[in-house]
Amino acid sequence: MKREHVTLKDIAKIAGVSSATASLALADDPRVNIKTKRHVLEIAARLHYTPNEIGRSLRAKKADTVALVFPNTPHTAFTHPFFSELLEGISEVLMANNFNFLLSTTPTETDEAAAYDKILRTRRADGIILWPAPVTDRNILRIIESGFPVVYLGKGYHQDVLTVERDDVGGAYKATEHLLMNGRKRIVHLTGHKDFLVTLDRLEGYKQALQDYKVLFEPSLVIDKDYVMESGYQAVMEMQRNQVEYDAIFAGNDGMAIGAIRALQDLGKRVPEDVAVVGFDNILLGTMMKPSLTSIEQPVRQVGALATEKLLDVINGTQSERKANGHTFPISY
Repeated sequence: MKREHVTLKDIAKIAGVSSATASLALADDPRVNIKTKRHVLEIAARLHYTPNEIGRSLRAKKADTVALVFPNTPHTAFTHPFFSELLEGISEVLMANNFNFLLSTTPTETDEAAAYDKILRTRRADGIILWPAPVTDRNILRIIESGFPVVYLGKGYHQDVLTVERDDVGGAYKATEHLLMNGRKRIVHLTGHKDFLVTLDRLEGYKQALQDYKVLFEPSLVIDKDYVMESGYQAVMEMQRNQVEYDAIFAGNDGMAIGAIRALQDLGKRVPEDVAVVGFDNILLGTMMKPSLTSIEQPVRQVGALATEKLLDVINGTQSERKANGHTFPISY
């Protein structure tokens, strides 16, 4: 028998025991009698058996793996530039601590529930970094209250869950304030999906800035879109057809802001002279625009790194999981 083909099943067959007993014997489990354990170990040594690291870690209930779960993953999630920055922050910390990385994407809420169940049941990961979910998502509390180590990238759904947050309200306030301080009064806000808390927070920051600067909030100037470049372009064209009067646009992300600028330029409008535009994310493409895009910067890499550090502290027992010590990163432009 070639040594590279020796499996746990082979060891069990030769020893005349079940695979489960062979596994327990190799793990020095006290439930296996000494004679059987010695017999299995002798066969394993003779055949130069090398345990499967994945299987062994699962049996030990520790996989040395962290999962990043994207609930209800939109089709645009991985095309967004901040995704690579988030992965860099997470991967940097995991590599330094000899942990593996598992990415779980779920197109629907039903698939999401199945993904959570699989991680919990098989212990494929020791903990989860959870990307913000829709406010209607029914699976989030279940995974948080399961006792499984979780760090949530957003405002906490539960008082005991660890979080790493961005100040989306403050960032939206700064974006709107910047436009107001430059004399703009009719500011359009292009929002993202309304079932995500990040969208509601940025809308709230926009409203607060208008109120503080004594500018009337007009619901007609809030246009619901979906965080993609094409929707920013479409929004401007729709306003052109509907003869909406405005002198500025605050877009919920840079993709929509860039799409809006292209539409304005196609309509012969000058940016920022005729219409000023501010985005949110400060992606590289925005700096290549002419004129370059004014944007709110998110410390996405730092968010990923801190979330991973917090999760590893819980997994390694150096920080209590039952402590809601959410960290909020400031946002600048």
